Amino acid sequence: MSDVTLRQMRYFVAVVDSGSVTAAAASEHVSQAALSMAVAQLEASVGADLLIRSRSRRAVPTRRGLLFAAHARRVLEGVDEAVGAVTDSVGVLTGTVRVGCSFTLSPRVVPVLIDRFTRDHPRVEVEFEEGAPNDIQEQVRMGRLDLSVLYSQQADPALRRHVLADVHLHVVLPADHPLAGRDAVDIGEFISMDAILLSVPPTVERLTEQIRASGHEPRIRYTSRNIQTIFSLVARGYGYSLINSPPATEETFDGRRVRFLPVDGLAQTNEIVAVTTGHHRQPRRVRAAIEALTGV
Repeated sequence: MSDVTLRQMRYFVAVVDSGSVTAAAASEHVSQAALSMAVAQLEASVGADLLIRSRSRRAVPTRRGLLFAAHARRVLEGVDEAVGAVTDSVGVLTGTVRVGCSFTLSPRVVPVLIDRFTRDHPRVEVEFEEGAPNDIQEQVRMGRLDLSVLYSQQADPALRRHVLADVHLHVVLPADHPLAGRDAVDIGEFISMDAILLSVPPTVERLTEQIRASGHEPRIRYTSRNIQTIFSLVARGYGYSLINSPPATEETFDGRRVRFLPVDGLAQTNEIVAVTTGHHRQPRRVRAAIEALTGV
């Protein structure tokens, strides 16, 4: 058996996460020389190069390094779970939970998660990263995030899904549009207008597929990565948009107003989900995060 220690694993994961030996040493409160030696001993034990060191002092994991880091995280998490199971503070969660969230869902999810952990699990540190659905799911696969929150239509089928809440597609219209006073609208009533859609992959692709499945063809005029830009363009009358999680306010960034109306006539449904790797039991703090977000 390879002579690999938990300390070596922890130091190596710290290098992968921080991108440099210097930053990893600082985060682990050890000298750079000690951390470098531990990683070198780890590479010797496994018989493979796990890092590529560059002249810029960046440390990039090799393909084998990424694979080892993913397994090492599971080992370290398992040790934390084992220790927690036999301590007097078994009911007290500690450690860090790392959560990814898509740009559009982050305002809905992140404040709720931090509020609930601050109240119920104050010894757990919540770290969050906002990003495009594809990017944050890749971070889950690599083990850099414990879970990511996004829409089910964006979820990678290779990851394990945990349903948090049902959502209904809404159309975004100018506040003075003739349909704005309705409680709901059929897709056929606005589809002839220009569309202004979020360009964060795979949002445009999924929305386009959903519209075409209903027998209509969208006429996309603009796309943007910023939802507030989209709302402001809609409020000025340049088209409609579509959103699954409308904000609580209908006022746009520039002081105009839009309306969010449920859309009828679409066969597909959608959900807010958390995705995790499905290969092992999740740590208690990750399960607590999923529970805290259920019904968000």
